[in-house]
Amino acid sequence: MSAAPKRVAISLAPGERDALVQLAHEAGEAVATVAGRLVRAALADHGAQLDTPPARRAGPPRARSAKRCTAPAADVPADGIDALRARYPRELRHLPADVDGDAYLAEQTAAFIAWRARLDAAGTDADPREVLAFGYELDSFAARLQDRARRSR
Repeated sequence: MSAAPKRVAISLAPGERDALVQLAHEAGEAVATVAGRLVRAALADHGAQLDTPPARRAGPPRARSAKRCTAPAADVPADGIDALRARYPRELRHLPADVDGDAYLAEQTAAFIAWRARLDAAGTDADPREVLAFGYELDSFAARLQDRARRSR
């Protein structure tokens, strides 16, 4: 066996992937790091003689120095998500039912809810450029959601 660690791709069911992402989120680590740790633990449980795990990489300097400040997912109102889904069903068809497991999705969804509420409050006085920007960003978000869904199959 070579001394250099090798990468392996594995297929997971959506529920398994969600559970892995949740574990990584709770640990504040990359999904691949947690997946590797779980695989090594399972191999050790089955009596495999393992080498020492690969050294942890520190990641980019910015990620080390400033931990991402995320709003708790509980701040994303369920009725706001339902209202957005009802208003934009095509764009949000790939948004998971429970965004709590993914801080990025929770933050983005909360931002869209707040932005749409501001636009609705302005009514006919809303700046048309803001309305166009909202639509553009929502389309961009929808494309990212679709790409994530496609990759997770």
